[in-house]
Amino acid sequence: MTADLGSAGSLPEMLTWEEFLALPDAIAQCVEGLDHGRVIRARTGPRRNQRAAVRLRNALESAWSAVCSEHDECFEADVEQPIFFTAKNDFLNPDFILYRCLPDQDQDVPASAVVIAGEVLSPSNSVQDMTRKTTRYAEAGIPWYWEVDAGEKAVTIRINALLPAPEHRPAGVTPLRAFHYEPVAQWVGDGDLTYHLPFPFTIPSKSLAY
Repeated sequence: MTADLGSAGSLPEMLTWEEFLALPDAIAQCVEGLDHGRVIRARTGPRRNQRAAVRLRNALESAWSAVCSEHDECFEADVEQPIFFTAKNDFLNPDFILYRCLPDQDQDVPASAVVIAGEVLSPSNSVQDMTRKTTRYAEAGIPWYWEVDAGEKAVTIRINALLPAPEHRPAGVTPLRAFHYEPVAQWVGDGDLTYHLPFPFTIPSKSLAY
């Protein structure tokens, strides 16, 4: 690497995994992911976005703890945990995730283990940015995508399920993507957030309140 990486503005377009690991922490935080080595720059959102992500992570962990004795599966929740797709230089950092427990606590989280990928929207997020991310999640088979809007006074959560492209389409029309997300539930701060998948859960509204 020949670039002087003393600032976020000096990030090159491409990085290897080893080069990414060598970045100073302050600069590495400006990288949201690598798309086969191509740098995906992080978008900076208001502080309430970070609070919302942490509260969602804590709420999912608590919700799972409340019902885990009734299930044979095991789940963990994290914030800013990279999801690895095909290689070390192919990952994204969702704002929060729920994933199946891994045998090694130091093991990287593969996309195949992820159950929920969650993003807290920022004003700087473009439609192109979010489409690129959700397309990667869908292509990797992640069954649930949660989209969170952390407003100044309230949080809105949209739960999206991974579904195959509609079978009933005009003749000769082929979808660009074999799978896509469709909204199946929405919470706007009224009452507790309750849903039955990926496990039956109830998240008290007070746990998400500002």
